[in-house]
Amino acid sequence: MPGLCGLLDDAAGGRLRRVPSGCRSCAPAPECRTFNSTAVEKVVANMTSRMVDADLARFFENAYTNTLDTTIKWFNENLTFVVTGDIPAEWLRDSCNQFKVYLPLLGQDQPLQDLTRGVINLQARYITEFPYCNAFQPPPESGLPAECCSGDFGASVSPPENLTIVWTCGYELDSLLSFLQLSRLYFQYSNDKSIFTFNNGGWFTAVEAILQVIAEQATPTYDADGNVISFYNISGPNQQYMKNDGRGPPKANTGLIGTTYRPSDDVVYFPYNVPHQAMAVVELRGLAALLKSAGNLRPDIQSEALARASTVETSVMKWGTVLTKDWGEVFAYEVDGYGGAAMQDDPNVPSLVSIPYLGFMNATNPIYQNTRKMVLSTTGNPYYGFGPVIRGVSSPHIDEKHVWPMGLVTEVVTGTDDADILVKLEYLKNTTTGLGLMHESVNTHNVEDYTRPWFAWANSYFAETILQLAQTKPHLLFADGKAFDYASVLQS
Repeated sequence: MPGLCGLLDDAAGGRLRRVPSGCRSCAPAPECRTFNSTAVEKVVANMTSRMVDADLARFFENAYTNTLDTTIKWFNENLTFVVTGDIPAEWLRDSCNQFKVYLPLLGQDQPLQDLTRGVINLQARYITEFPYCNAFQPPPESGLPAECCSGDFGASVSPPENLTIVWTCGYELDSLLSFLQLSRLYFQYSNDKSIFTFNNGGWFTAVEAILQVIAEQATPTYDADGNVISFYNISGPNQQYMKNDGRGPPKANTGLIGTTYRPSDDVVYFPYNVPHQAMAVVELRGLAALLKSAGNLRPDIQSEALARASTVETSVMKWGTVLTKDWGEVFAYEVDGYGGAAMQDDPNVPSLVSIPYLGFMNATNPIYQNTRKMVLSTTGNPYYGFGPVIRGVSSPHIDEKHVWPMGLVTEVVTGTDDADILVKLEYLKNTTTGLGLMHESVNTHNVEDYTRPWFAWANSYFAETILQLAQTKPHLLFADGKAFDYASVLQS
């Protein structure tokens, strides 16, 4: 598979290295990479030369460069089509998260800034056309054919989709919020207003579509006369079992925002996913702040976003928490407003453990602390797998015995205990099975039993976390204990 590499012991004594296998390695030769960045190479050189753990350094190098090395399938001066890595389609959520790790470099790498702007521009078009869809085919300008085989073959979807443009139309609130997040952070690092003017202001049209979806999905299932209200439904052979003719489980009038799929691409148990609500509060306020800082653009959108964020924040604290006997007050993973609650977590972000990473509340908040203890315990979370190979949050997307390394990355990025962080890094480093990239999931008792050799979001997230440690806990990575500093590295 293109993009994979083996990390083998070299003769010098067990250090991991890149295998020089041309365009099929994790770090292809420059002429084989799908995009080259001088700023990225500077970061790689500085980090890997300073990190004490050579194996962890090589893992970081492979993960950090993975998106640019292998997943940029087409770009021009305005648009960028980026795939997940091992699937030939662009997921809104994945591609946004694949690029977050590169945002601090934009001021020192204009081509990388242009490439990132292209991701936002293309996503704005996709969202405008199909706001309930989550993954897409190449744009016509690319000349690339629509890929086979879309997960929606044989599906019944309303609103209708077009499989020459759409790969799958699973409505995920976090996918739309990820677009808002990438836009906000892009402007923060670049101060580039062209995303607002491209395609006659298509970015604003996309944002309006997002706000419309949010308004629709905050509408309860039953109106005042008992009629069922539905704005989206999906059913088919590859969509799992969606209750009620594809409409999903009923939702009460709570002020929360419904979703149909989790970040794992599983259908929800209950329609209000609590981590999604936390992310919505942050990103709707972030949207208002972005527009204000860019010149007080669209006060109407600012006002609507702030009002919705306030409503969701109040509602999630009312409807999204549960008082438990063993753990005190905690966040549920999903609720419906009728008393139904899924008491678990999922390793994909947004998750309950990721709440501080999302920016919703500080890691010291008592409710978060209770929640973290619950979902990272063998007695509090039915999807917490443990064994000699790895321990952490698993997912019904695979099964209860396969832990997802991505969940351990979230434990690290939100962690405060140095010893625990180092333990999690060892699990991550030792479960790549020689491929040098992060798997989707790993059997807790058999390291050779894993799913997906790699996918780019997980690798970018891992690299983002290592860079955060390099800035906030440098003593865990570097012998000199000096913090990594983007400005000094990029100007060298």
